[in-house]
Amino acid sequence: MDISKHPNECIFHLLTRAARRGGRAFKAAIDDLGLTAVQGRVLNLLWVMGDARATELGEQVELDSATITGVLDRLAVLGLIERRQDENDRRVARIFLTPAGNELGKKINDRVVPANEAFLDGMTENEVAALKKFLKQL
Repeated sequence: MDISKHPNECIFHLLTRAARRGGRAFKAAIDDLGLTAVQGRVLNLLWVMGDARATELGEQVELDSATITGVLDRLAVLGLIERRQDENDRRVARIFLTPAGNELGKKINDRVVPANEAFLDGMTENEVAALKKFLKQL
């Protein structure tokens, strides 16, 4: 198809539209928890990973170092994470969930799983697998 005549068929447009819808679905799932979508993604990721370096978190949620630092600062002020010196490299801090952060991380994960399923509702398992494969290739 000639996208110059059908700009809504452009892959950039389609990906942006899908990402926005996914972001809205994620935010709706955690909205009453008082977190931004990015804070929720970071807490969910930490809950799954256990702990991580700030750079690892930034890479996983596609944030630059200044932005992830700001997100982590806000989560620390809320008492949801703490920074501890890495045992193997004293120059590096590792990020851990506090007990309150762990509880909230579990709540987020418990909501994200069904929200993810609802977002993909109407797609077959093969379609979901193909979509994930395609997106990972990008």
